[in-house]
Amino acid sequence: MYKWVEIDLDAIAANYQKVRKFVRKETKILGVVKADAYGHGAVEVAGELERQGIDYLGVTELEEGIKLRRAGIKTPILVFGPFLPEDAYCLKEFDLTISINNLEFLKFLAEKAIPLKAHLKLETGFGRTGLKYDQLAETADILKKNDFLNIEGAYSHLSTAMWDNSSYVKKQYEEFNRAVSFLEEKGISLPIKHICNSAALSKFPQMHLDMVRVGNLLYGQQVGGKNIFQEELLNAWYLKSQIIYINELPKGHPIGYEQTHILKKDTKIAIIPVGYVHGFSVEPLLKPKGIINLFKVLGKNILRFFNHPRVQIYGDIKGVKVPVLGKVGMQLTILDVSHIPQVQIGDTVLLPGRRTNISVSLPKVFLKGGKPLKVRSIQEKYEQVTLAAK
Repeated sequence: MYKWVEIDLDAIAANYQKVRKFVRKETKILGVVKADAYGHGAVEVAGELERQGIDYLGVTELEEGIKLRRAGIKTPILVFGPFLPEDAYCLKEFDLTISINNLEFLKFLAEKAIPLKAHLKLETGFGRTGLKYDQLAETADILKKNDFLNIEGAYSHLSTAMWDNSSYVKKQYEEFNRAVSFLEEKGISLPIKHICNSAALSKFPQMHLDMVRVGNLLYGQQVGGKNIFQEELLNAWYLKSQIIYINELPKGHPIGYEQTHILKKDTKIAIIPVGYVHGFSVEPLLKPKGIINLFKVLGKNILRFFNHPRVQIYGDIKGVKVPVLGKVGMQLTILDVSHIPQVQIGDTVLLPGRRTNISVSLPKVFLKGGKPLKVRSIQEKYEQVTLAAK
C-alpha cells in the first residue's frame, strides 16, 4: 500500500477499561467518536466500544451519527450540534439524542411537536454554544408545557481542564450546578448530568457526576496537566509508509524545494510517498495563549530555521530514528538513512503525525490480537450531473 494508518482496537479497548475501573460503577461513560474518532475510524472504534459495553457515544455533527446508525451501531448517540431546524426530523429517524443548546431551536421543536431524546447544553463560560442562565426560566416553561421531549440530562463543557490552574474549572462547575439546581427547582428532571472531559475526569473525580465524556484518553493521547492515566495508556494509532527509492548524494548537495537543507557530508537518502497533501508535517496555526507561549513558538521557528535537532522531524526504521531532510513535499518526503547500512526499498517507516490532520484518503488497517482485522479505503464515487441552461 506504500502508506497507511494502523489502528490497534485492542489498545482502545484497554484504555476504555482503565477509565471504567477508575470511575464509579454507577457513573456512565460516553465515548467521543467525533471527527472519525479523532482519526481512528468512527465506525470501527464505535463498534469496539459497543462490544466493551460503553453507555453512550458522542459526535458533533448529525451526519456522523447517521453514519454510525447505518453501520449498525445500537448504543445511544448524543449529537453535540448545534443544528438547523430541518435536522430535527433526521435526529428522530435515526434515533439520535439531541443537544438543545439554544432557545430558538427548542421553540421550533415545541411548535412542531417533534418527539426526541435530548440533553440540555448549558453555557457556563466556554463561550461557544449553550443555554444561558437568564434563558433557563423560559426553557423550563417550554419543557413543562411540551412533554413530547424526553429530557435525559444536562451537560456543559470545560475550557481549561488541561491547565494546572483549576480556578476556572471550579468556576464553571459551580455555574453548572447553579443552572442545574434552578432547572430542577422548576420541576425539570435531569437524570444524567455530565461536565467532565478527558482532561478533567482524572483530575476532578468529585465532578464525575452521572456521566463522563472520554475522547483523548481512549486513544492514548496527551490531555495536558497532571494525568494519572498517562503512563498506563496505550497508543492506538500508527502512521506508516514504505521506502520507494534510495540514492547516494555528495557533500554540499542541496535537498528539496527552495534548497532549505544542504548536505554537510556524503549522504544516503530514502524517499517515502508521503507529503503534506496527506497531512504529514502539517500543524494547525494556533494563537499563543500568552507572552511566554508566544516566545516558545518563536523559539521553535528559529530552531527550525537552523535545522536544530530539537525540532527535527524524525521517522523510525526498525527502531532507529531517521531525520527528515529539507521541506516536506506535496507527496514525497526525503529521509537521511546513512546510518542504516542494510536499509532497502520496501522497508517500513514509522512516522509522527497529528491524527486529525492526516488525510482520510490513507487506508486504515484495523488490528485485533496484533493481526489485521479489516482494511478501510476511501472509494470515491462520481455522479454525472447535467446542468440545464437557465
